[in-house]
Amino acid sequence: MFSRIRTAVCRGIEGRPVYVETDISRGLPATIIVGLASVTVMEARERIRSAIINSEFEYPRGRITVNLTPAGFRKNGSGLDLPIAIGILTSCGYVDQSKASEYGLIGELSLEGSVLGTDGVLPMLIGLKDCGIRRAVIPAANTIEASLIDGMEIYPVSTLTETVRLINGWGHRRAPADVGSERESLIARAQTRSSAAGDFGDIHGQENAKRALTIAAAGRHGLLMVGSPGCGKTMLASRLPGIMPEISEAERIETAIIYSAAGITDEEGNIPLVRPFRHPHSTIGRAGLVGGGSIPVPGEITLAHNGVLFLDEVCEFGREVIESLRTPIEEKRIVHFRRGESYTFPCRFQLVMASNPCPCGFYGDSEKVCRCSEAQLAGYRKKLSGPMMDRIDMRISMERVEYDDLKGTDKARSEVNSEEMRRAAGTGIEFAREHGRHISNADMSDRDIHMYCSLGRKEDLFMSNAYRSLCMSPRSYNRTLKVARTIADIAESENITEEHLAEALSYRITESVNS
Repeated sequence: MFSRIRTAVCRGIEGRPVYVETDISRGLPATIIVGLASVTVMEARERIRSAIINSEFEYPRGRITVNLTPAGFRKNGSGLDLPIAIGILTSCGYVDQSKASEYGLIGELSLEGSVLGTDGVLPMLIGLKDCGIRRAVIPAANTIEASLIDGMEIYPVSTLTETVRLINGWGHRRAPADVGSERESLIARAQTRSSAAGDFGDIHGQENAKRALTIAAAGRHGLLMVGSPGCGKTMLASRLPGIMPEISEAERIETAIIYSAAGITDEEGNIPLVRPFRHPHSTIGRAGLVGGGSIPVPGEITLAHNGVLFLDEVCEFGREVIESLRTPIEEKRIVHFRRGESYTFPCRFQLVMASNPCPCGFYGDSEKVCRCSEAQLAGYRKKLSGPMMDRIDMRISMERVEYDDLKGTDKARSEVNSEEMRRAAGTGIEFAREHGRHISNADMSDRDIHMYCSLGRKEDLFMSNAYRSLCMSPRSYNRTLKVARTIADIAESENITEEHLAEALSYRITESVNS
C-alpha cells in the first residue's frame, strides 16, 4: 500500500518542504530509504522499527521503500523520524491517509516511541506554511519555539501513539496549542533579561568612548577600541546592545530562525529573541567564525545577525580569520558551496573590535613602560591589514582611567548612562527615518551617499584638504561621510557641517594598532 506524508528538512537556515512516500510490497523484509538521505536519516530505520513495535503497533514484514522527494538535494536531520513512521503506519492502515495529508509532521523518535525535540523546527514550519500547510504536528519540546509562527495550528505531541490518535481523531477533537500566550511570555522574558544587562552609568570615565558608542549605535557603524589592559573596552562593548533600537518583529523572526537551525538556546532552553551579542574567543578558526562544515552550519558572523559581533583582543586572532570578514562586512551574507549546492547565510552584524596597542599592552601608556621590541610591534600590528582597517568606520584610543574618575564624589562621576545614550541614538535614528532613510547609515549605498551626504562649499573644501593630507581612499572617504551623517542626525541637523566632518575624521586618524 502507498502513502504520502508532508514534512520538511532544514537546509542551512532554510526550511525545504519534503514528501515522504512509503510503499509496502511483497518481498524479503527490508526497509530502504532513497532520495539523497544522509547518514542520520539512514540510521532512522532502526529507531523507527523499535518505536513502532514499542508503541504496540505491528511492524510490516514486507519490503518497505521510503522515498524522500524531491530527490535533488540532500536531506539531513532527525526530524524525519516521525513522518517516516507515520508513513509506514499509514501504509499499514493504522492511520487514515486523507486525514494525514492535512498535517505537516516533524520530530525525532526514541526507541520507546517518545517524540523528541529537534533542531530547525522554526524554519521547517515556515517552509511548510509557505507551501500551504496550515496544521503541523511537532515535538512538545519545541512548542515555545513554534509559537513564533502566525497562521498555523500547532499540535505538540509526546509519543508516536499520541500522534496516531491525533491524526485519526480518536476521542474528542483536540484543539491546537495556544501559541499566542506562549509567544507573549517568551518575548516578555527576553526583554526582561535584556533590560537587566549592565548600564553605561556603571562605567566611570571614558566619556569619549561613550560618545563613539552612541554614534555607532545610531548608525550601526563598525568600531575599533584601542587601549591598555583593564581600561574598560570589554565592559563598554558588552553594553552596546542595550542602547541599540529595540529589535523589530521581522528581525526577531530572522534571529530565531538562525538560532533554531543552529540548535542554540539560552539558559532557560529558549531561543534568544533579543539583539545577539556574540563574543568568540581568539582561538576560533575560520570555519567557526564564518560557518561551514560538510553540511554547512551558521558561524559566529551569522549568529550575530541583527546584533553585535565583538572580537576582543582582535590582534590575537589569526590573520586569515580576521581577513575572512572582509567580504561578509560588505555583502552582508556568506555563501558556502558543498557538493554542487550553495548555502547562503545572512550576516548583517555590527562589528566591534578591541585591542591592546602592543603585545604587552602598554605602548603609549602614561604610567607604564612598553617593553615590546620593534619586531614584536610590527608583527602584532600586521594582524589588522590596511584593507581591513579601511572597512572599520570608527577607531578610538582609550585613555587610562584616573583615580578621581574611579573613586570621586557622585558629582565627579559620569552622568552619562544607558538611557541617555539610548535616547541620543534613538533621536538620530528617528531623524533619519523622518527624512526618508529607512536603512542604517552604515548600509547606505553610493547613490544614498550622493543623495543624503551632499556637502556645501565650505564642507567640500574641508574634506578635499582632509582627503589629500590623510591619504584617504574612496572607501574611507565614503565611510567618513556616513559617520558624519550619523553625527548630524543625532544633532537633528539636515546639513552636514564642518564640525560634524571634523568629529567623523577624528574617529579615523586616531592612533591605532596599525599606525
